[in-house]
Amino acid sequence: MRSTHLLLLVLALLAVTAVASPWVAWGVMALLDRPFTFSRVYNRVFEVLLVVGLALTWRRLDLGTAAEIGLRRRGWWRQLGIGLRVGFLGIGLGLVACALLGALDPELRYPPLKTVRKAALGAGAAVIIGIGEEVLFRGVLLRRLGRDFGVGLGVVLTTAIYAMVHAIGRGARTPLEGAWSGVEQTAVLFAPLADPAKVPDLAGLTLLGLVLAAARLRTGGLWMSIGIHAAWVAVFRIGRLLFEIRPWPMWLVGAGWPPLVGGAAGWLAAVATGVLLLRASRARPRTSA
Repeated sequence: MRSTHLLLLVLALLAVTAVASPWVAWGVMALLDRPFTFSRVYNRVFEVLLVVGLALTWRRLDLGTAAEIGLRRRGWWRQLGIGLRVGFLGIGLGLVACALLGALDPELRYPPLKTVRKAALGAGAAVIIGIGEEVLFRGVLLRRLGRDFGVGLGVVLTTAIYAMVHAIGRGARTPLEGAWSGVEQTAVLFAPLADPAKVPDLAGLTLLGLVLAAARLRTGGLWMSIGIHAAWVAVFRIGRLLFEIRPWPMWLVGAGWPPLVGGAAGWLAAVATGVLLLRASRARPRTSA
């Protein structure tokens, strides 16, 4: 079964990523000349390897055309706009909760010109991450797994992979030091999956993954989920230039980066995004291909 082969490919790439990430981080650290953590590059290394792996096995695994994975849709720009609005409103509610409970402070970290430059870079990163991750997870993986295992199980498996990869990336944050640090870091990289303290992170990531999967299924395309995803990333990457989210209370803001995802504010934001998605997709029937 093609989906079984696809899952085996994903598992193999997770293992390869765990070995490759320290070396990538060491290279980046040498270029930037500052301490670095390889968990910081874990997600990107995995996604690059997954893109290469999928490209090499695309026909064999029948991973679909651009239309089949949800990219070619009439009125895509309208769905993208709705997704952006829904995403910004949802995560905005989480930020409001943080502000009301004293966990958010306005803070301009850089001079205006530098802030504008970094904001532009953050917006570009949000677009790239939103498109890339949605094509991989809610496009290719969800379509293939859904066809072989059924939509319900396909959503569960896709969301589990999405949450697991990001939870792993949120672990092991100490700098790389010493000849054996790569081995040691690799050994602990998967610890978040078995650490009870990381359950809130997994819960928040699962909630967000389910919302993004719902956007994909309710609209028949990827553009609304891309909009939601890009909005969340933009708020974290641009927002940190304009305000500071305090690390406490942890039950509210979660731990690690990005903030909120593993705390009550992030869960509230995910639920609010889901409710807004349901209202938006009900008001606008899904566009035919």
